[in-house]
Amino acid sequence: MAQIGQVMLVWPHQMYLTGITAGVILMVASGWFNIWSMWILVIFYMERKNKMIKQGTWWEEGGVRRTVSQLHEVVGFFGGKWLQIITQFLVGLSLLGTCIAQVVASSGNLYSIDQSHSKRTYELAFGAALVCFSFVPTFRHFRMLNVIGLIGTTFTEWYIFGAAINHGIQPGYQNGSPRGLENFFIGVATLASGGHSNCLEMMDSMQDAGKYDWAFGLGFMYSYVLTVPHSVAINLAFPTEIAQQDNVYGVLPITAVKKASVWMMIFHQFIAWSLYVNPLLYMWEKAIHTHKKPYWIRLPSRLPAALLIWFIGVLFPFYSTINSFFSAITGPFIGFAIPCLLFNWYYRTPERRANCPVQPSKFWGAYGWKPLFAVNIGMTLLYLVCEFGFGVVYNIKSIIQNVDTFGVFPDCYQCAASA
Repeated sequence: MAQIGQVMLVWPHQMYLTGITAGVILMVASGWFNIWSMWILVIFYMERKNKMIKQGTWWEEGGVRRTVSQLHEVVGFFGGKWLQIITQFLVGLSLLGTCIAQVVASSGNLYSIDQSHSKRTYELAFGAALVCFSFVPTFRHFRMLNVIGLIGTTFTEWYIFGAAINHGIQPGYQNGSPRGLENFFIGVATLASGGHSNCLEMMDSMQDAGKYDWAFGLGFMYSYVLTVPHSVAINLAFPTEIAQQDNVYGVLPITAVKKASVWMMIFHQFIAWSLYVNPLLYMWEKAIHTHKKPYWIRLPSRLPAALLIWFIGVLFPFYSTINSFFSAITGPFIGFAIPCLLFNWYYRTPERRANCPVQPSKFWGAYGWKPLFAVNIGMTLLYLVCEFGFGVVYNIKSIIQNVDTFGVFPDCYQCAASA
């Protein structure tokens, strides 16, 4: 739900770019694709854990495990050093983009109900506050906060949907087709993105990591039941306004319910920052060799990385474009191409397939593993061409246009006040 909270405020605008029909198809299809690739990652995680337990390398001194498993480490275990380095770089980029989005989103949300200060001022203030959350040690310290964030996200989804229904369908919604090739693929990059950049850390924190694919799938289906209706409803109720505002709060009138929703989402943004910055900071700790040090050394060593995220958020506060760009450049690889193709390569031999922790052949009957391999190749080609190929090109063009229009460190970006 932290990932959904990151993008749900921009999905109505992205759906405007793709058109309603195509947007709904993209959101539903990408949900199932994400569940599929997460199932593959769970298999890799369990196989690595089983092998490390047999080798005696899973548990550390004293029979406990302090090291957090991360996606690039699991990939590198099966694919080698260079694939691990490439995956680590892409995951770092993905997490960086997500954390930047939290800084930008918090400021934009507050500005939608209080224009007494510029968005840049709010970005500076929220960035400073978010940096403090970088010092929370592990995911196990976020469980209760995550539940509270889930309540806020659900409330906001129903508020947006209700506000759109109350406003009613307006002229202009009939033009629900894609807004040109460029806009379509910018929308695709967000609506069809894959987000597994911090899932291995969450999986590692579970008592029974083998059930994470079920938890992930149920969470995805629940969130999509909420987000698809509100995205459609906003496009029907505010077809002109949503074309100009990438944050849905920018089109909704100021009410007491909206103010409550905004503050809930700001709290959610703090939780999301914490959940997504932690894997990035784990990488930073390992890079500077503080990951096995006591907390009084580990936690302060995180500060340079957290400050860099804050700086970039103030430098390029283009909420929708930042989401779309980082999704396009990283999602196709870490969400689909790397796990799917690595799965096909690693399980190419009968011996490895026989020792797989989960036997996919049970789901395919007489066809065995061949349909699974075919689906993996098809998903990889689809995402590399559509999201990475077209998405990166058009998003770079969009960032350049935003910089030309607003400059860097802009005082205000899309600052039309809510009514």
